[in-house]
Amino acid sequence: MTFVSSRPRIAVLGAGIIGLSAAYELAMRRGARVTLHDVRAPGRGASWAAAGMLAPAFEAAAEPGVHPQLFDLCLASAALWPAFAQDLSARAGEPVGFDRTPSLAAALDAREMARLSQIAGTLSSAGIDHLVLGADAICELEPAISRAVLGGLELPTDLRVHNRRTVSALLTVLRASANVDFVSGPALLKSEAGRVSLDGHDAMLAAAGWETSIIKVKERGELYSLTNWDAALDDIDCHGGQMLSVAATAGAPQRVVRSGHVYLVPRGGQVVIGATVEPDRVIEVPEAGVIEALRREGVRLCPGLANAPVAESWAGVRPGTPDQAPFIGETVTPGLFVAAGHYRNGILLAPVTAQIIADALLGAPQGELAATFTTRRAYGATA
Repeated sequence: MTFVSSRPRIAVLGAGIIGLSAAYELAMRRGARVTLHDVRAPGRGASWAAAGMLAPAFEAAAEPGVHPQLFDLCLASAALWPAFAQDLSARAGEPVGFDRTPSLAAALDAREMARLSQIAGTLSSAGIDHLVLGADAICELEPAISRAVLGGLELPTDLRVHNRRTVSALLTVLRASANVDFVSGPALLKSEAGRVSLDGHDAMLAAAGWETSIIKVKERGELYSLTNWDAALDDIDCHGGQMLSVAATAGAPQRVVRSGHVYLVPRGGQVVIGATVEPDRVIEVPEAGVIEALRREGVRLCPGLANAPVAESWAGVRPGTPDQAPFIGETVTPGLFVAAGHYRNGILLAPVTAQIIADALLGAPQGELAATFTTRRAYGATA
């Protein structure tokens, strides 16, 4: 884009970790002025509900039906996380809980063993380090794992961060910056001759998660959803999720442990147990029966948690797309950009999304990988 001012003003619509990270990149690293709009409390929603896993291998290496380059995008963002965490912690004066300890993927049945074999095959083909473990070996690395385990993987690519601390650190830095303003409530977008604008701003970034498509624009006195300016945004759907945390008692795992859809994440004296994936559901309050079933699945994976008291339970909504990959870049409407639809990888993909968006907004050169995640892409080609 071409801006009249050397210090463009960008409106970021949505203050979850994607919007906050984009604002951080634009304001703190590139010198742009940013206004963050959100109808909810900044940093909440899926960003707060997540467990903080940075898991390119487990989430994208062998998932069926995903964007063929999602794994590459996830790996690129994982590589950015060490520097991102260090820079953010230094600016905020508070740790974000970035942990380089490799995650473990365990199999409790033959189906899960087959999936882990697929992941290992993808990693081997790409020359990416990993360790195939027998039952005894994985239990030696993490004694909390059930002795019923059949085997597993150690994944040096798959790390973790304390997502809530990360969000808090982003808010600390951005609120202290003279380049950033926070606005509670919707942005007053308007459309004239098919072009969306916001008074006082040069460009807009829609980053409101699953609610991105329903951002409102005024045209001829009426309010319309943003999908009227890029129909692809209607493909961002919602996937409800429920999870809980228990006290980290003596039998708690020390590492991230995953098996199927269940994961255990040590975090701040607790162990997060997650998570359900419930398509087309917006869940704001966790359901007792679902939480208890999930707790039992966590205990099946790590029996030492059987008597650990429940500390908290919660629900959230992940934004997804048909190929489980985000939309990142300029929409078909000039001046309107999007960063949404990150599904289960919002925390992981925050740094690379922020860089791609900042490059696109400020006219910096972009690589081929960035261009494959725009709203103009076609679905169908799968990994």
